[in-house]
Amino acid sequence: MFGRQPKEDQYPDNMEIPDIMFPSESELAETAEDDTELSQISNRRELPVTKENPETVTIVEKISGIVSPYFIVVVGLILSDDNFFLGILLIAVGILSLLKISLMDIVEFFIDIKDGLTSDE
Repeated sequence: MFGRQPKEDQYPDNMEIPDIMFPSESELAETAEDDTELSQISNRRELPVTKENPETVTIVEKISGIVSPYFIVVVGLILSDDNFFLGILLIAVGILSLLKISLMDIVEFFIDIKDGLTSDE
């Protein structure tokens, strides 16, 4: 009563496949020659190049480098109420980026600890 009616087959069994004509090697060679001629012609013309103001870009990069760790920490604090693990992870990443500590520094720290514990002195 409330069930779905079975759909009719959208793809009939006797579907005709169109014949596809691929270009011959000589036609491909002709188009390749045309392409190289066009690229040589376009290389001769000099297009105007627009330059962005590098001072603005560097200022924006500096500002985002300063603001983004704080934003990560704030988002981590907000998320720590709903998802404690994700919140703590974001807080840790934000603090490490504020202190300019990289992943390589952390790996070197653990290697130093491991070497200190396993030394045979």
